[in-house]
Amino acid sequence: MERGERRFNFRFPIKYEKILEDGTFTIPVATFTKDISSSDLSFYTSEIIRLNLNVRVYFSLSSEESVSFVGRVVRVEESEKEDLGKYITVVEIKNISEEERNKLTKFLGYADIGRILEKIDLENVVDIHFVGGYPPIVKKFNKLVPLDMEPLSKEKVRNLLLNILDDYQYRIFKQQKEINFIFSYKDARFRVNLHFQQGNVEGTFRVVPSEIKTLKELRLPPVVEEFLNNKKGLILVAGRTGSGKTTTLASMVEYLNTTREGIIICIEDPIEYVHTNKKCIIKQREVGKDTLSFFNAAKNALRQNPDILVIGEILDAETMDITLTAAESGTLVLTSLHAPNSAYALDRIVSLFPAELQFHILTRLSLVLLGIITQELVPRADGRGLVLASEVLVINDALRRIIRQGDWKQISTFLQTGRAIGMRSMEESLRELYREGLIGREYLMNV
Repeated sequence: MERGERRFNFRFPIKYEKILEDGTFTIPVATFTKDISSSDLSFYTSEIIRLNLNVRVYFSLSSEESVSFVGRVVRVEESEKEDLGKYITVVEIKNISEEERNKLTKFLGYADIGRILEKIDLENVVDIHFVGGYPPIVKKFNKLVPLDMEPLSKEKVRNLLLNILDDYQYRIFKQQKEINFIFSYKDARFRVNLHFQQGNVEGTFRVVPSEIKTLKELRLPPVVEEFLNNKKGLILVAGRTGSGKTTTLASMVEYLNTTREGIIICIEDPIEYVHTNKKCIIKQREVGKDTLSFFNAAKNALRQNPDILVIGEILDAETMDITLTAAESGTLVLTSLHAPNSAYALDRIVSLFPAELQFHILTRLSLVLLGIITQELVPRADGRGLVLASEVLVINDALRRIIRQGDWKQISTFLQTGRAIGMRSMEESLRELYREGLIGREYLMNV
């Protein structure tokens, strides 16, 4: 599995300087590329540059990053576009540091897939799928819409996807056969999953919203703010894959960031939303880059004395154990797990542990749990996106006894009768959305 060299025929602004025999440089000249690869480039000039002369080329990749290198002139030919320059000069890249070459390689990979992404109106797009033998497939709600372009060969898909990986990501992908990371292109951000399917590289790009919505904008009930106003304890966000759990956690962090002072440590895989310090100091650590695992990061986070700890997802017993320890030690802990409802979420937590430890875990959980928000995203009736439906379980003394007993059958009754303290069932949430005309009647039949 190797990455192919990228060559692009596009105009990109650059500057070049001729290097004279005494080692001095001429005045920089601004021009445009004709084509560019990681080994050579051609650009338009108004002058004939002598063969074998060395030139220094540099250009900006962004407002903060640039690339420069020395190359040797290997060919000069007449241009058909005299408005850009009478001549085309071809330069072989000769002296370039490993860091500069990596930046150039990354830029070229971004430019390749970027030309496809620019064809897509990202409004209401959930995912973009790259599959060999098909054009890119856009998922809007529950509909798959092929992009209006030629199908991409398996080799083209492989090169497109592998070429956006940096060297570290490429090594991880070769070792583990899959990888998750954040990819930014211009103003858009995507959570990318690359994987193999029958020996072929494929990828899914999930659109990450550019702004973090407030709890009110997500339509979460006021009791969620009450959860967050606690100084310690555990708040669980549950839901199926693609139900917006990460977005809800980010909204919770923003609420805390604007309402109280403290240290917030977020452990994520990958980092989707980037927070700016307001009242809080926020440290965002990415699994694989900044730490080896959720468990290792959480264990060491306790030594940093955080006020709030955000653990992106509970995947195993040791992570759950350290999560409970953090909540017991006086930290407010936010986390998520895959579960379709509150009862299943609790059962899944307990099932992570061997039978002989489960009663102990139930006891610990009953003492620190503040509430569970279970959510799903439902297509809006007007076709303008998705709206959040949520089940909210508020933990009171009666529920703490139920949790210690592991009797999940009674939870549905509490959801129905606990409205006075802010509880609501998923059915109630969906009915509210339907009454407001936000969703169709067909979604009431799924509860």
